[in-house]
Amino acid sequence: MKTFRHILAVCVLASFAVALHAADEPPPIDVARGKQLMQKFQAGETLTPEEQAYLDRVREEIRKRAGNRSGPSPKGGAARPVAVSTNDWSALVPITDMTAPYKGEDGGLYGGGRNEPPEAHRAAYLKEAEQIVPRDANGAPAGSGKIGFITIGFSNPLIESAAFKRVADADPQKSPRVVIVNGCIGGRSAVMWAWDGADVLPKAEQERLDKEMDVVHMPKGVRRNSGLEKDTWPTLAKRIEAAGLSPKQVQVAWLKHVEANPKPLGEFPAHARALQADITAILQIARHHYPNLRVVYLSSRTFGGWSGRESGSPEPYAYESGFGTRWIVQSQIRGDAALNFDPARGEVKAPLVLWGPYLWACGNSPRKLDGMVWSENDVRADRLHPNDAGCKKTTALLLDFFKTDTGAKRWFLAKP
Repeated sequence: MKTFRHILAVCVLASFAVALHAADEPPPIDVARGKQLMQKFQAGETLTPEEQAYLDRVREEIRKRAGNRSGPSPKGGAARPVAVSTNDWSALVPITDMTAPYKGEDGGLYGGGRNEPPEAHRAAYLKEAEQIVPRDANGAPAGSGKIGFITIGFSNPLIESAAFKRVADADPQKSPRVVIVNGCIGGRSAVMWAWDGADVLPKAEQERLDKEMDVVHMPKGVRRNSGLEKDTWPTLAKRIEAAGLSPKQVQVAWLKHVEANPKPLGEFPAHARALQADITAILQIARHHYPNLRVVYLSSRTFGGWSGRESGSPEPYAYESGFGTRWIVQSQIRGDAALNFDPARGEVKAPLVLWGPYLWACGNSPRKLDGMVWSENDVRADRLHPNDAGCKKTTALLLDFFKTDTGAKRWFLAKP
């Protein structure tokens, strides 16, 4: 009897311990809720901290299951995580800090070691900035009008734009006439934005984009979460309308873009040249839809080395995309007709482009420009997208730029 009681007690305790352990385990993931939050995120809506934490958990589970599907290791153990190799990026130097050439390219955001625009382009920029004033729905200057400020890009700037808009809208120094619209869309790379609006581009450009979509395996049919075949520009238009703006009130943009699957495009400079061409197309399409779009500020991608992924925008592709971004500005400075913004020089095809804040830093290595790093503490569990800490960094850079840049502060601040 005593032995029976002892065994029963042990069983009860063991059951209690299992129950306690189970209580510590989070409940199973609700697939429907995870899908709903993903759609909300990709639509550009702001998530609560609890919703964001849940979405991060969903993504982490997806990543784990994808790893398990890859099969066991050669020794029969669990699938090994993707190793992060520093070989490809540890020697990379931010473009702003470069003193030696990189694959034939010199340093400086504007080339020649310069991080400021040439005087003629700067003067042209200030002239365009003077035209950025509150306008009514028909585009006429009006003291009670609005200045539409849109953002264009993929998932990372979608997250960053949401954070920037929250902080900027709460800043008493920002002009109440400036209406910020987060136009970025998750999962929509540069070639997709360009291909979606290619009907306003020359036939040869349409054919180039059609081929590139096939090379990088981007969807041409109905897209997930939108139900549309070409959803980028219609989505942006809906967000602009929802913000109470007309197309003729849109005057400024911040654009940050990448090619989501750059490897098939070829090694540097091929993939960066493709990005250059695609962003050029986006600028032309944007100017077509928004005739008062005067200035577009460009940023290249943040550091992409922590994910260790083959797809997405790994290093050194993320770093090298900065040169593709730079070539756009340099082409406009050289007078490229495809990027003409001056009616005195012919048909206007694009807004004036200028570098906004440069966001890339080599992982944990502080950059000389301002000491910024982009550590593992700046990315989410997927090691690809910025978390709150990362968004604080990009928001600080953006806000500082628009408050202090000579041209930007004229229209961004309530009291320039």
